[in-house]
Amino acid sequence: MDIKYYDIGLNLFTRSFPKPEKIIADAAADGICCILTGSEARENRLVDQFVRNHTAFGTAGIHPHVADEATDADLEEIRRIVMTNPKVVAVGETGLDYDRMYSKKENQLHFFKALIAMAEELDKPLFLHERDAADDFLACFKGHEAICPKSVVHCYTGDKKTLAKMLDLGFYIGITGWICDERRAAPLRDAVSILPLDRVLIETDAPYLTPRGFHLPRTNVPNNITYVARTLAGYMDVSVEELIAHAKENTEKLFKLP
Repeated sequence: MDIKYYDIGLNLFTRSFPKPEKIIADAAADGICCILTGSEARENRLVDQFVRNHTAFGTAGIHPHVADEATDADLEEIRRIVMTNPKVVAVGETGLDYDRMYSKKENQLHFFKALIAMAEELDKPLFLHERDAADDFLACFKGHEAICPKSVVHCYTGDKKTLAKMLDLGFYIGITGWICDERRAAPLRDAVSILPLDRVLIETDAPYLTPRGFHLPRTNVPNNITYVARTLAGYMDVSVEELIAHAKENTEKLFKLP
């Protein structure tokens, strides 16, 4: 497969995708290789099984939304998956989400800190989530600064001030179709003016966050990463070709892809 793009955040195992193999095949036909997000126990197992037999990679983690239901046994299963499957290339999704508070702060923090420690121990990148929790999120890396340049804050939607703090720690930053949203994207569009080409990754977060303004079907798919790249390049003031090349190189470097 001649890879042009990596979609670093695809939620493949949802009701929106009754035929996951077709989603991956359609993406591959457009030169898109996907990294499948694992965010809870069932999904982690599905990602583990799927990437063994398909041209795709994956992650395994505990999303902050499910921290109230997660168990320490889930942590051990993540460890097993990451240690035994080289195509599971990162620990996560993990992080903090204080936007809707689907899980208690203490439970979010417990699993976030545990997965930071696991990623350090296993020498794996972190695939990170942060929403309305920047101060606590950044505080969790005090004493763990060395892992920051080997990790990505996926689906970044925040402002320039917070992005500057994340870049100071060395994080890679994943940008989704949020950048295309006229109604919500003003802070992000301003922020990416300071995002260096050597820190940028691109993703769809499909089936969510369909790029707005292009008359696309409601269900997002990896093939729509072209709209993310085109829009983001404009706000970073670089050529689309330059952005695509750097995002590909950054993805391969971060996740140590063959």
